Amino acid sequence: MERRNSTATTGKEVMNRPLLFGHRGCPAEYPENTLASFAACVDSGIDGIELDVQLTKDGKLVVFHDDTLQRIANVDEKISSLDYKNLQDIDIGDGQKIPSLEQVFSLCGHAILYDIEIKAKDMANHHLEQKLHQMIMSFGLSQKCRISSFNPVSLLRFQRISNHTIQTALIYSMDDSVPKLLRKGFARHVVNPSYLKPEKEQVSKALTFGYPVVAWTVDTIEEAETLLAQGVHGLI
Repeated sequence: MERRNSTATTGKEVMNRPLLFGHRGCPAEYPENTLASFAACVDSGIDGIELDVQLTKDGKLVVFHDDTLQRIANVDEKISSLDYKNLQDIDIGDGQKIPSLEQVFSLCGHAILYDIEIKAKDMANHHLEQKLHQMIMSFGLSQKCRISSFNPVSLLRFQRISNHTIQTALIYSMDDSVPKLLRKGFARHVVNPSYLKPEKEQVSKALTFGYPVVAWTVDTIEEAETLLAQGVHGLI
């Protein structure tokens, strides 16, 4: 795919209004977290895309949400157990493949903002943050990216590596899959992120903490209007 050009509003022009990010691209039209899905977002003029990054067995940064391929491709394998070249043999819908972060940056460039979630359940997985920072800097996208994670240790590592020059966001949720200690955003006291990213049901409380708030996942116009009226700074 060729690099996308867009008239999407970015940079200083959007700082005074809430920003809208496509959750894993445009999954209503294309398979989630794919080049086709992200290209559709750029073409739509949306402010940004939300995407997930993790490492393959051979250390390649790829864009994929789940730990395993089961839900998306009906393959019982972990992303971390396969080399990148092996992943390219797997169809994740409509002929789409799992993209590398490098491919996404090459495609979208500076035409859009990026909310990049680090998928890091392993506290020792420090190579991910280092490689992510290097990739962002190699494309000159430090002012276009916000780095998010449920994992406060991962965010702290990224802040140290980047010398706090790239925005960060602490994600949290009441979902059972999230450790109890991380469900209400208490880690903000340690991380001091640029943004909080609570699930939409926790927005009212989050807005009392004094941080800009980005709400997720917003699926209807009615939900968006309600959250915007509450004063959120962004929607995913």
